[in-house]
Amino acid sequence: YGHRPAAIWGLGPIGLMAARWCQIRGAKKIIGIDCVPERLRLASLHLKIDTINFKEQKTVDTIFKLVPGGVDCAIECAGFEYATTLLHKVERALTLETDTADILSEMFTAVRKFGNVSIIGVYTGYANHFPIGAMMEKDLTVKGGQSPTQKYWKMCLEKIDSGELDPTFIISHKLNLSDGPSAYKKFYDKDGIIKVFFRTTPTTAP
Repeated sequence: YGHRPAAIWGLGPIGLMAARWCQIRGAKKIIGIDCVPERLRLASLHLKIDTINFKEQKTVDTIFKLVPGGVDCAIECAGFEYATTLLHKVERALTLETDTADILSEMFTAVRKFGNVSIIGVYTGYANHFPIGAMMEKDLTVKGGQSPTQKYWKMCLEKIDSGELDPTFIISHKLNLSDGPSAYKKFYDKDGIIKVFFRTTPTTAP
């Protein structure tokens, strides 16, 4: 993503790390999209990237204001369950689809012609109204899948060893393993938790 603007949908741990990797790869502008205050604050204050609260701003319109013509790369880190339109909310409620294409529609609109779309968030089945026309007419390159970890493992360790990448910035809580169930509920409810470091035994270490 060197020297190209990128937008990231979802600023959970994966989205935040995606933003940091975009910085390492030299992206000239990075835009993070979310609605959780803690995530937006961390992205803005620690990573110094532009952020969009999609509950307060129109995502695509704001992207075009920040990057006229659209971003070169759109990265999806949110997942299948975030329907934003009434149509997809109804279809998911009636089990007419397992996933929603709302975020994908935003991405295909916000990315420039001949741009790249990366789908990292988990999708499980099928989504109605997939914007295949925009994908074809804009000649977009779309790639999905989870991390081929072994391929990048050596490079990741080198970046951590050199200090260029410090993944601990996403850790918001350090808890004991016994706190797991309650911590996961707070994480699922987006109640202030971004990433948890679990200790297997109680300790007073920082």
